[in-house]
Amino acid sequence: MKILHNDYFQLAVRLIMGGLFLYAGLGKIFAPLDFAASVYNYKLLPDELIGPVAVAIPWIETLAGVCLLLGLNTKGGALVISGLLTMFITILIVSAARGLDVECGCFSGVERTVGFLAIFEDMVMLAGALFVLYFDRVKLTPYTFLTRRNKS
Repeated sequence: MKILHNDYFQLAVRLIMGGLFLYAGLGKIFAPLDFAASVYNYKLLPDELIGPVAVAIPWIETLAGVCLLLGLNTKGGALVISGLLTMFITILIVSAARGLDVECGCFSGVERTVGFLAIFEDMVMLAGALFVLYFDRVKLTPYTFLTRRNKS
């Protein structure tokens, strides 16, 4: 399919994925107790790990999102995001199977509960991250746009 190799399509997918993860990470960084409560509500981790996990995940999401937005180490950023999404999907499936009715904790300010819709949305995001990982050639970045404009 030609669209998979279109530079502008690749840029759009990379920017959407980077923006989503930057937004998700920053929301959790600025509301760490809310995210820690979300992690606790899943009842999958011992209490001692809730704090470190609630601190680490938002920074990892933010850094990976910035990588995609700026076009820096996009393969690494996409790989990290793919790994996170695989983990999130697994947690959502396990939690749904356990019958938990909890707030996802995925995006601050967005009500998203554990269930089929959250799993489906994460699978769509995983497809986007895998697309960036396997197809994005990183020809278009904010830097290339700036340098092209300055040359004109």
